[in-house]
Amino acid sequence: MADYRLVMSLLVQGYSYREIEAMAGCSHRTIAKARKVVEERALTTTEQVEGLGAEDLDELFTDGRKASSELFIEVDVDAVANARLGRKKPPLKVLWARYLDTDAPAGVRHYGYERFCQIVAEHVRTHDLTAPIAHVPGHTMQVDWAGTKMSIVDPITGKVTGVSVFVATLPFSGMLFARGYLDEKLASWLDAHRRAFEYFDGVAQVIIPDNASTASNAISRYDKTREVNRAYADFLEYYRTAVVPTRSYRPREKGHVESGVKIVTNWVIHRLADRRFATVEDLNEAVADAVEVINDRTPFRGENTSRNQWLATSEHHQLLDLPAKPWQPVTWRKAKVHRDWHIQLDTIKYSVPHAFAGQSVEARISGFDIDIMADGAIIATHRQGAQRHGYVTNPEHAPAYYEAVSGLWTRAYFLRQAAKVGPYTVEALTSLLDAKAIEAQGFRACMNILSLGKGTNRLLLEAACQQLCDTEEQRRRPVSYTAVKHRLTAIRARGDQRPTVTEAPAASASAPLARDTSRAHLGGADQFSLDALGHTNEPNTGVDHD
Repeated sequence: MADYRLVMSLLVQGYSYREIEAMAGCSHRTIAKARKVVEERALTTTEQVEGLGAEDLDELFTDGRKASSELFIEVDVDAVANARLGRKKPPLKVLWARYLDTDAPAGVRHYGYERFCQIVAEHVRTHDLTAPIAHVPGHTMQVDWAGTKMSIVDPITGKVTGVSVFVATLPFSGMLFARGYLDEKLASWLDAHRRAFEYFDGVAQVIIPDNASTASNAISRYDKTREVNRAYADFLEYYRTAVVPTRSYRPREKGHVESGVKIVTNWVIHRLADRRFATVEDLNEAVADAVEVINDRTPFRGENTSRNQWLATSEHHQLLDLPAKPWQPVTWRKAKVHRDWHIQLDTIKYSVPHAFAGQSVEARISGFDIDIMADGAIIATHRQGAQRHGYVTNPEHAPAYYEAVSGLWTRAYFLRQAAKVGPYTVEALTSLLDAKAIEAQGFRACMNILSLGKGTNRLLLEAACQQLCDTEEQRRRPVSYTAVKHRLTAIRARGDQRPTVTEAPAASASAPLARDTSRAHLGGADQFSLDALGHTNEPNTGVDHD
């Protein structure tokens, strides 16, 4: 069937019959029929032609060989459109097959597949309308990951590793930024934003990503709405900007970056596909050079200017200034304050005010700075500790008289518990506590040592502490939980060994023969007298000896 709408659009634009035949693939007679309708309806613009509905076209171009639209079963286009929503949408051929299953009265036919598709497309064209977005200079920056990956190749092993390409655009000036990363996790996502800000030498007022998990979290498993990640929001707050993720279904708010992704895919990723890169740094140098060529390319938007010139003359002054110091990665950790008013991050313990003992807090790690927060308020600030298994303690966090504070451990408490085990355990814990600059720093180690003596292990713990305290070498070393544990393990291992049996040496010629007492019970108890046991076992010859 000829596409009369296309033919009429070409006619009102002034194309010749020959050109229309080549472009629309129709006959001269079809074009003449379409021209007659154009002249009768006084159609002069393509907007007027596009305004004609499918029913209008059926009425205008009905002939004797074509049944009128009234002799066809109507298509429920709303049901077809609803079925095409979501990810698991059936193809149009399946929906057309469902349409064919509907009962047809006598003399009424079903539409063919081609006409079915035209009716559905007409419905989408007239009901799913869009509006152009007017971009304001310095207002938005759109971001996304490119769907096509690049790769690096290990020059020794030949292993190929995929590289994801981050793309950012400024819609008003059309500026592009791209950079490759080994993953698409949050750290790479935030670093890419920072580098984009520095490349544009300014920050847009609003950042528009999609609903990827690096940008937003699902509020609940039953709700499709999402909220911005806390780490992402804090990062953008540092740069005095905000994020507005697109809607989850068929987003149209970031169309510019979608076009930017296509440009980067064609002119960067595919352009560099034949080059071999050994490191991400080498790859990103090539990507930066290719992006710079795109931003310097002229003409752009029909004018003899480039994207860089658009940015410099019309948008750069509208961008927000960069902060004095660049952003550093921020990590959030949850922890519980122990009864020694310290929390543990990795292997290092950090103090908090003793009033928060037993509560759950959050730690915000920004570079080398650690802020400990409770209910959104900062209760302690530390520099990151350098010594593994060490303590970072602020003396102001300790209670004034922590020995008498109810619910917190004290030196006297641990020594009383050690006395229940033995004197060497008391000596070991005393040595441990005396070695600490702040006594409370040893409370957790004391608790762990005492836990080794639970149940039937008290004797083992006392023996381990005795060995540590009696050894001159060990006296020069501070007592620790690890040393006690290793010593206790060694003692237990020796105790678990099975006893060995050694063979008796062979009897020599001069040694007296062993007395056979296997049947001694037959002789009575006299056989076990000292005199009887002392005689040599001689044969009975019947001769008396003096």
